[in-house]
Amino acid sequence: MNGQPVLRTRQLRRLATRLLVTGGVAWYLLTKVPLTGVGHALRVAAPGWIVAGFVLQFVVRIVNALRIRIIARAQGAPLSFRAILSALFTTALYGLVLPGSIGAGAATLVKYVGHGATLAAALASMVVNRVLDTLTVVSLGAFFWGLEHYFGTPVVTARIASITLVAAPVLLIGGHLLLFGRIRLLTQLAHLARRFAWEQKHAMLRGLIGVVEQCALAGNLPAPPALGVFSLSVMKELLATTIAYCFAHAVGVDLPFITIAWMQGAIALLILLPITISGLGVREGALVLVGRQYGVSAVNALTWGLVQFGAVLSIALIGGLIEARALWMSPAQPT
Repeated sequence: MNGQPVLRTRQLRRLATRLLVTGGVAWYLLTKVPLTGVGHALRVAAPGWIVAGFVLQFVVRIVNALRIRIIARAQGAPLSFRAILSALFTTALYGLVLPGSIGAGAATLVKYVGHGATLAAALASMVVNRVLDTLTVVSLGAFFWGLEHYFGTPVVTARIASITLVAAPVLLIGGHLLLFGRIRLLTQLAHLARRFAWEQKHAMLRGLIGVVEQCALAGNLPAPPALGVFSLSVMKELLATTIAYCFAHAVGVDLPFITIAWMQGAIALLILLPITISGLGVREGALVLVGRQYGVSAVNALTWGLVQFGAVLSIALIGGLIEARALWMSPAQPT
């Protein structure tokens, strides 16, 4: 009986903590960067670059929805492209107040189950897609870092960069082959889980084993769909970098694409930490610190981060409109 009040109290504490951290980081940044400078940078921002960045926000979600749909089909989950795309927008709304990517993931889970997927299939889809995202972000980020530091850097750095240039594609391609190639890593894990299941009677453990088996289904893709998943994963990350590139040039941050590419990857990993609201403060602080090494002023770096956060808010707003429409169209419950 007392479980729900305790859980709500913990959730409120976590939300309050994130609000405090977000507010503290934002306050610190604004004490170091004049607010008037940020306002001026926003006023003189190039609208064409901003519009391009906002349009690509939609494109990257379409690409992501296509990839998720391929994996859902392999699982036999009844998730349509429209349902997945709608979930990607609405979970952006909940991600503003729930604990980072963890909270957004919980909202995604609820949406998938609401559209007819089983709990195990929804969890497995989220796990596989998270693995793919992390694998792609790390691999491409490392590759572009190596590409930038291979020329015109100290010998030691150049050697590390050359190793990275080889290791990153191997990690990216090898990871996908492990998941979807002949090895069928997810299938092997499912076999081990089934053996373990015979000795276990705990319902939660059996539920986890069911998720592993659904992950194995997601990994049983023929070559053409597996190649499609690989291509869409790379395209999604390159589009995310292009969005950051558009917003950077909109506010006068004239960095090359390869530099923004590895910065985007590093910041994407930092934002996974559920310590602020949608990465607000973490993103901006990282851009200020890293941008300083390239001669980017703190004003422009902070403005760059705030524009990116504004894009997140725009997606969340669309998600809110979708949720409001769903509530409006849902039949009234009998009293």
